[in-house]
Amino acid sequence: MDRSDIILVAAPDAGFRRSLAFALDSAGFTTAAYMSAGDAFASCDARAAACAVIDDDAVDDWNLASAQFDAFARPVILLVDFFRAVPALPFARHVMKPFLGEPLIEAVRAAMAGPG
Repeated sequence: MDRSDIILVAAPDAGFRRSLAFALDSAGFTTAAYMSAGDAFASCDARAAACAVIDDDAVDDWNLASAQFDAFARPVILLVDFFRAVPALPFARHVMKPFLGEPLIEAVRAAMAGPG
C-alpha cells in the first residue's frame, strides 16, 4: 500500500491533540489523532501515514520508543518540552514546545518531502 498524506498525531491531552490536528488540517494535511504514540503506531492509519507528530507525553514507555519509532520507519516529529531530556530516536526530529506554529508545519513539510 502506498503512503498517503495522513499525519498521525499523538497527544494525551485532548485539547492539545485537537489543537495539533487543527493546525495541521488548516495547513492542508489530513490527520488521524490518538492519545498515545503506541495507539497511533498500532492504528490502521499508521501503515498509510506519511509521518507522525508525537507529543513527548504520548510516549508511554521510553524504553520501547526506539523500537516503535524504528518499526514505523517514517519520519517522526517529536514535540518536546524545553527541559525534558529524550533519548536519540531513529527517524525523529525534535520541535520544542510551545513553539508549534510554523516550526511544526515546516517540520511536517520537510518530513513529507523526504531527504534532500
